[in-house]
Amino acid sequence: MAGSILVVGLGDLGFHILQFLTRVTGISKVVAADVNKEIGLVKTRDAVFGAAQQGFYPDTSFTPMNLYDIDETVETLQREKPAVICNVTSLMSWWVRHTLPAEVYMKLDEAGSGPWVPMHLSLTHSLMQAVKKSKIDTRVVNCSFPDGVNPVLGKAGLAPTIGGGNTALLIPPIKMVVAEKLKVPMQTVDVSFVGHHSVVTTGMKAPYWVKIFADNRDVTDMFPKEKLGALVMEARSRGMGSTGWTGPPPQQATASCFLRNVLAIYFDKRELLHASGPHGLQGGYPVRLSYDNVDVVLPEELTLKEATQINADGAKFDGIEAIKSDGTLVLTDRAAQIMRETLGYDRQEYPLEETTTIARELLETVKNRKA
Repeated sequence: MAGSILVVGLGDLGFHILQFLTRVTGISKVVAADVNKEIGLVKTRDAVFGAAQQGFYPDTSFTPMNLYDIDETVETLQREKPAVICNVTSLMSWWVRHTLPAEVYMKLDEAGSGPWVPMHLSLTHSLMQAVKKSKIDTRVVNCSFPDGVNPVLGKAGLAPTIGGGNTALLIPPIKMVVAEKLKVPMQTVDVSFVGHHSVVTTGMKAPYWVKIFADNRDVTDMFPKEKLGALVMEARSRGMGSTGWTGPPPQQATASCFLRNVLAIYFDKRELLHASGPHGLQGGYPVRLSYDNVDVVLPEELTLKEATQINADGAKFDGIEAIKSDGTLVLTDRAAQIMRETLGYDRQEYPLEETTTIARELLETVKNRKA
């Protein structure tokens, strides 16, 4: 279709997405944006040069963007008029807390990702305010913890179009496990999955719903949950070990997952896939994506009410007790206790209007703990 794709945030994940986008034919224009002008321009040119090595010559440009300057962001959006915005911003990537001393990050892992929602919400909140104020016709794919961020913003009428990643990342490993056991090609395996981000981080011990078909035959009963989780986690193991990461883990698969959602919307594919945060809902669902519609596609045996309850229950495994009607995120008692005991950070409720303040407080706690 006509129109550009705007990638906001050129960290590790955003840079991967940009690299992939410059190698897709049929896109009118790609615009990269980041608050860091020098690094942003270098990364954008690297993507262009790399694409040229493979015979792709996309119309690609860079523009500086400080999302905290909402009026300036509005001007940029009105000038560029992107058909799709891919938001890959964060004040602290999810893997950074894994660089803390092992005994610290292992305790923090018990709290889940809920306590860290402000890191991903702060900039996304500013972006969505600018999108609304700009009044442009665009769609937003949010790559910044959509399981937690999208439902919070939804309470304020600022929900991105869709998220991605998270439980969608489990679909290829599930297909691999099934294909290897049944000795069939991976592409003949179909999976319908409902679950929160916590399903990934708990080794599939959080609540989820799954239906598996191989060659159009229902084989779900052949893969009981008590066995499926271990098999899938083994298939997707990154060899993290006990000392965590010193830098970004491999994220090409994650980038591909978000990119698929961007392209499904941009090219109006009406593609059936899995994504987080549709219509500001918590957790992940099977969805059909096109430019004008995000349809949650559930089998007859599962109602939307049941699916949303599975994800609400799963959110608790991520330290999220509830999201209030005004967008205030409430941590579980256990998550709040761990944050208090491990980092000395004593907040159980995160009001939306205080998101940036809370994010900066959390950044300071991490900095002090690493010192």
